[in-house]
Amino acid sequence: MNKDLDRWNILKKQVECSKQLIKFRQRDIIFMKIGANIGYEQDGKGDEFLRPVLVYKKFSNRTFLGIPLTSKKKIDKFHFEFEFSKDKKSYAILSQIRLFDVKRASYKNKTINNSEYEKLEKRLKDFLSVTPLQKEGERVIAICKKSISKNTSNVNILITGANGQLGSEIKELSQDYNYNFFFTSKDDLDISSKNDLENFIKLNKINVVINCAAYTAVDKAEEDMENADKINHLAVKYLAEISKDKNIKLIHISTDYVFDGENFKPYLETDKTNPQGVYGKTKLDGENAMIKINPQNSIIIRTSWVYSCYGNNFVKTMLRLGKEKESLGVIFDQIGSPTYAKDLAFAILNMLPKSNSAHVQIVNYSNEGVLSWYDFAKEIIKMAKLDCKINPIETKEYPTKAKRPHFSLLNKAKIKSLFDIEVPYWKDGLDDCLKRLGERK
Repeated sequence: MNKDLDRWNILKKQVECSKQLIKFRQRDIIFMKIGANIGYEQDGKGDEFLRPVLVYKKFSNRTFLGIPLTSKKKIDKFHFEFEFSKDKKSYAILSQIRLFDVKRASYKNKTINNSEYEKLEKRLKDFLSVTPLQKEGERVIAICKKSISKNTSNVNILITGANGQLGSEIKELSQDYNYNFFFTSKDDLDISSKNDLENFIKLNKINVVINCAAYTAVDKAEEDMENADKINHLAVKYLAEISKDKNIKLIHISTDYVFDGENFKPYLETDKTNPQGVYGKTKLDGENAMIKINPQNSIIIRTSWVYSCYGNNFVKTMLRLGKEKESLGVIFDQIGSPTYAKDLAFAILNMLPKSNSAHVQIVNYSNEGVLSWYDFAKEIIKMAKLDCKINPIETKEYPTKAKRPHFSLLNKAKIKSLFDIEVPYWKDGLDDCLKRLGERK
């Protein structure tokens, strides 16, 4: 039961939320996928003790699952849209209850067959305090048997680089996880100082580190190798040494730049590395140091083309230039896939309890799909409905100090299999980002 409660607490934020609207497809709802801060009631012990609440109903020999459309937060005064067909939609406001046919729902993106449905229904009944439903139209409120306390977690997580794109997304998601987070920026904690790291980790009893900090100025790094090495290599080495000594789980974010980009198929974690610039070399040095030290239960995540609502990135640049210019030239001969930092943040937080290995594991993560920077720019302009023509250009027409990989598509089979991660399609991530920025038209 405790394991189920932990899973609930981890997965409770999985709906798309944007512009005060949460969208559901009627057949895609399952009890483990209710939204953020939805369906919770106070447990009589104050705001920090909440229980998930569902409604169970029997009608025409079918069991329905209802979600009370309530929210604990003032900012979460959403409306809910339920799509039944292409042209038919129904809207519900707060305090209303909508019932979903469990048997026609989906679980892990698969239609539930009869045997799976019976198991799922039994699991739901075991998980919730419910009375048997015998008569048609009978309804009962189903409440989780145990409270979830937001203050009882003994997992203390240090997030370095908390003001960056990924760190900011983790911060936004953190309120929905039963962990104690410590968010630090370079002004709060100098990760290039092993002494400072040791003192901070000891003082706050840290047992998980998610290292989002990095020197990411790819071209500047060519002339500033010392600082790039200090953050991308030596700081990772210190974190790994401390993690090894203190039995801390270390999650470190790396890059596709550790490869030379000469491949013809998506890169596996085991493919030969061959960085072409200072940034890639220092990131690889950090990886190798961590692997050599080998803190247990730790992970290196290689990712590519990161963007977010936060910080500076390609999406924001295209939006700005798309409003200022009539046309833009964008490179079409560099191929890969973007990474929406929110999706990566969600994946990392869900991977934490599943990380269990005697050796450092390397996995790849980016959104699904294959595209060029040109394709990416075209879709940004299209979704934002900007009047700007995007023209394809070759890499040689846009020279940079640091060489970029021509092909950096990452194979994500390992992370999906090992951690049961569902990776969203790149256009879905972009759509969500633009909505959050208020730029989706």
